[in-house]
Amino acid sequence: MSEMYKKSGVNLDEAEKLNAKLKSTLKTKNLGAFAGAVEIADPGLKLLTCCDGIGSKIIPLYEKNMFREIAVDLIAANLNDMATRPARAVSFADYIAVNRLDSSAISAIITELENELQKYDCELIGGETSEMPHLLRDGVIDICGFAIGIEKDIKLLPVQSGDIVIGLKSSGIHANGFTLIRKLFTDGKLSDVEFEETLVPAYIYYNEIQSLWDNNLIKAAANITGGGIFDNLIRVIPDGLTLELNYNNIPAQGIFEKLKKITGDEIYKVFNCGAGFCVVADSDNLAGIEEVCRNYEPFILGRVKEA
Repeated sequence: MSEMYKKSGVNLDEAEKLNAKLKSTLKTKNLGAFAGAVEIADPGLKLLTCCDGIGSKIIPLYEKNMFREIAVDLIAANLNDMATRPARAVSFADYIAVNRLDSSAISAIITELENELQKYDCELIGGETSEMPHLLRDGVIDICGFAIGIEKDIKLLPVQSGDIVIGLKSSGIHANGFTLIRKLFTDGKLSDVEFEETLVPAYIYYNEIQSLWDNNLIKAAANITGGGIFDNLIRVIPDGLTLELNYNNIPAQGIFEKLKKITGDEIYKVFNCGAGFCVVADSDNLAGIEEVCRNYEPFILGRVKEA
């Protein structure tokens, strides 16, 4: 149980209860997946969809007119999920909810979205902007993205005991845990400089990870978001296997050192702790992965073992 996070307004235990309830009642096989897949008319292809927002990080970013950062974080939230599968993101849509429509600000966000998506050969095909003065307070917006991808129906290499887990460095907090971050800042436990550091946009690993898939260098991949490293990684590990991780191998970042002093081990349940994305691979492929992902300083985080 993440008590400090719960007191700030986010109940991870209740979220786990919801997931368990949905798994027992819904027929879909995609629950728990980073990106959901469905078969389409062509038997050799699958259609993938992702949906995610940037949580309460939108509040300070919007207040500070950091429109490019909003766009990058939104794309990262979705394309990093898409990157956990060997899929090509082909289109993106957005949903923006506002109290009062500011056409200059919203158009700036959408323009930044289109510009950034071009780096990933993904087209912004549309979206929806909803003005809801009775639902949102003045000056606050919420934003969500929807990515669609195409995946060839191929057989992936099986994850096995002895495989290594390779972490990729994060840019910082990314976009998870901001309810707690904002509370710590309000309570005076984070300085102005430290709070500004948390607003750096997330890394988008999509292009590099797709290259790893294309070259059969990895067996599984996980986007490290809410819930922390272990809870996201275990989602891609088959039954009968588990993980042995060494968090001391993660390159140190000042903001996480400060947060650990405040929250203790709870940090590992809330934040990425410096590992923004992880892949599982045969140890023979380490050099190839290090070359493709060198901008993210790959490191061995742990290994897969028998449960």
